[in-house]
Formats: sequence, structure tokens, C-alpha cells
Amino acid sequence: MKKAYIPFYRTPITPRQVAAVAKTLKSGWITTGPICHELESRLAEYIGAKHAIGVNSCTAGLHLALIAAGIGPGDEVITTPFTFVSSAEVIVHSGATPVFADIDPNTFNLDPKSVAAQITSKTKAILPVHIAGLPCDLHAIEELAREHNLKIVHDAAHAIGAEYKGRKIGSTKDITSFSFYATKNITSGEGGLITTSNGKWADKIRCLCLHGMDRQAWKRYRKSGSWYYEVKELGFKYNLPDLNAALGLAQFEDFDKMQKARARVAHWYDEMLADVEEVTVPPRDDHSVHAWHIYIIRLNRERLSIDRDDVIQLLTRAGVGCSVHFIPIFRQPYYRKRYGLKVKNYPMADALYKRVITLPFYPGLKKAEVVEVVRRLKKILAGNRRR
Repeated sequence: MKKAYIPFYRTPITPRQVAAVAKTLKSGWITTGPICHELESRLAEYIGAKHAIGVNSCTAGLHLALIAAGIGPGDEVITTPFTFVSSAEVIVHSGATPVFADIDPNTFNLDPKSVAAQITSKTKAILPVHIAGLPCDLHAIEELAREHNLKIVHDAAHAIGAEYKGRKIGSTKDITSFSFYATKNITSGEGGLITTSNGKWADKIRCLCLHGMDRQAWKRYRKSGSWYYEVKELGFKYNLPDLNAALGLAQFEDFDKMQKARARVAHWYDEMLADVEEVTVPPRDDHSVHAWHIYIIRLNRERLSIDRDDVIQLLTRAGVGCSVHFIPIFRQPYYRKRYGLKVKNYPMADALYKRVITLPFYPGLKKAEVVEVVRRLKKILAGNRRR
């Protein structure tokens, strides 16, 4: 009998969410409008930020955040190499130079000591990434920012709902970008959200995200609007349409329930992998609330006769969808060549990369499926223990 395939991810879409999107389609208004602004308002209140701006991706949000914060040519921005490429490409697109610090292997996040060692007179910002939904050591990063007069632009693609010492990620005085991509904790299909408590930054972002037009330009086709608009800056097409925002808003109604489900799935994995000597479960922090975007295990390779890639291949053959988060940026040909990046300069990030596997993880994952994932993984590991 063929084993049931357990996919890496299933997007949780309910009939009510489908109805919300259909209602928006029937309304005749599907581009940026009242639904987007309602989503902004609801999430600003939830996160505890003064301002929230919907955008068409977290990448767009990070790009706008850097521009609003005054980052440009001649500047350096310190970030992690252990992330998806968008964290670096937005720095390049802003005209600045990405500088990579190594990570803390115990958290997967930026090591503040490595960040400190990379600061120069050209450094203007730090771009921390809250990997898998676990917040970075914000106390240490904020101390460095104060000491050196640096901006902080948070890549919180994984971290909506996460908290650090009682503060929700996105509620600080700095600037944060979240993702609503298909696999994220809230999805709008494609989309994102910027939060900040800086009114000047928020006004600039609202202008830039829609061709540089004044902030009320979206109303020009409504009864209350005017045909007249002004382009005040060179902008971008980064706005979040109502059609996408409708799904995001309906997902937000179920957010607490989905977050509890994610935490429950993580707990099941923790319990079932606790006695597996070849595996270390994901890190967590007593100071933080984990958003549990993904579940990343580390292989204890010294106990195995095969490497991480072999384990993934065998899991795939066994019907388990899995992935790797992330292929470090210093291993990507474009960045390696352009910035002369060398693997040896990031020993912690590279050592971690060779060990990590992201297992199937989503709110609708059943306990029986987690049992089956772990059973198949254990069988592979037991058959390939180092003698």
C-alpha cells in the first residue's frame, strides 16, 4: 500500500474567507481601497503601532522602509546571511551595500557581537531577521543602534504575532515589514504590511508605494474623490489591492486560532522528537513569544553516516515534503561574486545550513500526520546511524 504523501504546506482557506474575497469581487472595487485600509487599521491596533501601511510584499515593504529611513548610496546596512535573498536585495536596490554578520547558532538569528564587529563609519542601519518567528536579541541590537546612531529596519516576514519581552514585533519606534505570502501565518496570496510609530516615515511610504502620488489618490474614482492628483516623489507600484486585503482581513479574524494550532503542532513535534539523539528541536527564548512560522530541526551529523541532503532525499522518497531555510546568501553566486563573500567568514551560518531541515508545518496539520512524519524520519535516521 502506497504511503500517504504529507505536503510541506497546505494553505488554510475557509469558506468564510472565500466568501470575503467573493464579496470584494462583487463590490466592483478590487484595487487598493477601503478593505486595505481596514486591514491596516486592525493590524496597527493588534500590533500596537501608530501606523500600518499595506504593500504588495514584505520585500516591497523592506525597500520602502530603507528609503523612508534615509538609507541610500554610500551607506552600509548590516544584516544576516542566514535568510532569504530578499533581505539583502532590498539593501542593494536602495543603493546601499549589504554587510553580513554571522549568526548565533543557538537561535539562528543575528549575533549582536558579530554585528558590532561589522560596524564602520558607513554603517547606517541594522536589518535583523526574526527567523522562523523567534525574535532576535532586540535588547542588544537596540543598544548597538543607540550607541552608533543607527536605524533598525526589521524583517519580520516570519514574525507576525511574535513578542520580545512583552512587546509585539512591529510595535517599536523603528520600522518593520511583515509578509502575507501564501505560506505565512496570515496570507493575502501575495502582500505585506509595514508598521512604524514615525509619522513622517509612514507618510513617505504611503506616497512612495503608489507611484509617488499624494496619499488620498486612491479615492479619485469614488464619489468622495477628485480626479486631480499630484506626484510628489519618484515612487513605485507597491500597493496592496483590496482583493488581496480581503483574504488577509478574513484570515486575521482566525489568526489567534491559527496561532494556537501552530503552537500545538510545534509541541507535538517537540514531544515526539525529544528522544531522537540525531535531532535537535528548534530554539526558543524564555523572553519571547514564538510566532511559529516554520519548524526547523538540526541534524546531529556526527551521529549519522549520511548528510543533510541525503536525509531530505530519503524523506522525499518516503512521502514527506520538506525544505531548507535557508541557503545562506554568501553561497548565492550573485552576492558571492559582487561582494567577494567567503564561506569561511560566516562559520556559524554555514555550519547550521548544512544541518537544517524544515519539516511540514501548518495549522491544519493533524497529529496523526505529525506522528507519521516523525516515524518516517526516525526510520531513516535509525537506518543510517554512524557505527
